Amino acid sequence: MTRHGLAIFVGSFLLFLIQPLLGKLLLPVHGGSSGVWTVCLLFFQTLLLAGYAWAHIAKPRWHIALLLLSLLSLPLALHQFDQAGPTTSIFVTLALSAGLPYIALAATSPLLQKWLAIEAAPYRLYALSNVGSMLALLAYPFIIEPWLSIRTQLTVWTAGYLFFVLTCVFIAWRTHSPVAAAESGSASSSGPVWLWIALSACGSALLMASTNQMSQEIAPMPFLWILPLTLYLLSFILVFDRPAFYHRDWMAILCGLAIVSACITATLGTTLAPLIQIAAPAVTLFICLLVCHGELVRARPTVANGLTRFYLAIAAGGALGGAAVALASPRLFSRYLEYPISLAATCVLAVIAAWRERGRFQWDHQVRALGLGAATCSLLFSPTPSLEASRNFYGTLRVTEKHDKAGLPFRLLTHGQTSHGLQYVNRDSSRQPTAYYGWNSAAGLILSGCPATARIGLIGLGVGTLARYGQAGQTIRIYELDPGVIQMARRWFTYLADSLATIQIVEGDARISLRDEPPQNFDVLVVDAFSSDSIPVHLLTREAAAIYRRHLRDEGILLIHISNRMLKLEPVVAAMAKHIGWSAQYLHSPGDSSRGTYDANWMVLAKTPVLIPGARPAVTQLTEWTDDFASVWRVLE
Repeated sequence: MTRHGLAIFVGSFLLFLIQPLLGKLLLPVHGGSSGVWTVCLLFFQTLLLAGYAWAHIAKPRWHIALLLLSLLSLPLALHQFDQAGPTTSIFVTLALSAGLPYIALAATSPLLQKWLAIEAAPYRLYALSNVGSMLALLAYPFIIEPWLSIRTQLTVWTAGYLFFVLTCVFIAWRTHSPVAAAESGSASSSGPVWLWIALSACGSALLMASTNQMSQEIAPMPFLWILPLTLYLLSFILVFDRPAFYHRDWMAILCGLAIVSACITATLGTTLAPLIQIAAPAVTLFICLLVCHGELVRARPTVANGLTRFYLAIAAGGALGGAAVALASPRLFSRYLEYPISLAATCVLAVIAAWRERGRFQWDHQVRALGLGAATCSLLFSPTPSLEASRNFYGTLRVTEKHDKAGLPFRLLTHGQTSHGLQYVNRDSSRQPTAYYGWNSAAGLILSGCPATARIGLIGLGVGTLARYGQAGQTIRIYELDPGVIQMARRWFTYLADSLATIQIVEGDARISLRDEPPQNFDVLVVDAFSSDSIPVHLLTREAAAIYRRHLRDEGILLIHISNRMLKLEPVVAAMAKHIGWSAQYLHSPGDSSRGTYDANWMVLAKTPVLIPGARPAVTQLTEWTDDFASVWRVLE
């Protein structure tokens, strides 16, 4: 029993440690998009299903063969496949890098529980496996990521997996066959398979939709991936280890009230403090997961011979919920409607589960609370009038027309709920630079003073505002990851068409494009590739700085936009400057609503300090990011 518990704990720890590790490795390859983690989650859930299916049919000697075969994947490394779209590329890359080890790890907990074939312990062992998983997730952002390089993390994981394989081979070799009771008869249960699948699918969809909601508006960083996933595992631990923890009546009321608060928070969006934007959906997610998983425990099999069938249904539901969010939703919706849908589905399933046990429908306080929660979700279904809305792998985009305080109309491009740029509609005002790029911003001051033959590079298009500064004889080369942004900037805004400079647009990740291009000899290179408050970490590393330096003239200037509600990026950029031997200055420019400009924070890097009114030397505290080591946690405000 002790050996079984150790193998389950270590296997679960490694299973969930590999998720943020591989997700972080993939971020730079796909432009730092928050969609990377959504697709990663779907992959992990799909392979969890494969592992549970293997556990349902495998004999001990079969599992020994799989464990030994999985050693061919070591040492753990990222085997990149980039011959297709981002979703397919991520799936194939993860399968090549860790497919067999992941299946072997996923199968361990249900297999060992089946081989034990006892009445009382299996569900507590399932709770133990989730404890191991949760500890791995908590260790990553607080202990592993801040102190260990990617290379060291891969080495440690590989060593842990070798220990796990030896332990499991020893256990499987001593297990001649599963106990007869586990092989005979059909599973008796207190709930139908469809209910197991539905409850699991709802929990999985809630996890992914809530993660999207938070990471889209803040940053696609391991901490905001790990928080929802940790709550997901904690809900399993609580209800499987102590089924009495789940009190249906109280949880139903809490669930309804929590959903109301989450919907109001999502509606108000960036007008709220970042902490509230994280806390409200996180608390709501946890309560809703307790409802889904609490009802799952109430409907679990009553004898041990239904274990692997039950776990297989849970895994199938998880994969279905993940596919609904990662694959179906981007094709069906132009907004993140899977979030209110999954919240409403929780209420519906809770009512159905209660009705099944009672044998009749009872309109009590609990059902009223759930009904209120489901009804409030309609707030997030109400479409905002827009000129165009679209959604792809990189997020949601929407163009709307609004009026400023003086009544002047302007068009606004938003990514999620964060402004991506705006332009006044009236011809007299349409060439006015707005948003973070006003005349008094660092970008405005530097670009307006460029020589007539300057070559200017822009990483990040937005609505094309910086093209306004282009003069006849200049060339502006723009690198933009999201094809949807390019289409909307051309269709609804005129900055590009009106620019006097020659405009060149390169679609794709800027760092990869610059890496593969010959030196562009830019006089100015502007890095402004943040979507919402999301940080493409790979654009702020020491290696990225070397690429920028190669494309700049000796007297060139590197401008980096660092406005952010959550992260203090000044020391990171200052460390980049130190690496290439350049000076770094910080400039804050106040916004002016009458001119459509926002408060903006910029960093100005140059071989020799540039004379800019209001600029000061950057903070010298060294917080260097590299491709091998970058901890967002250390620069949280």
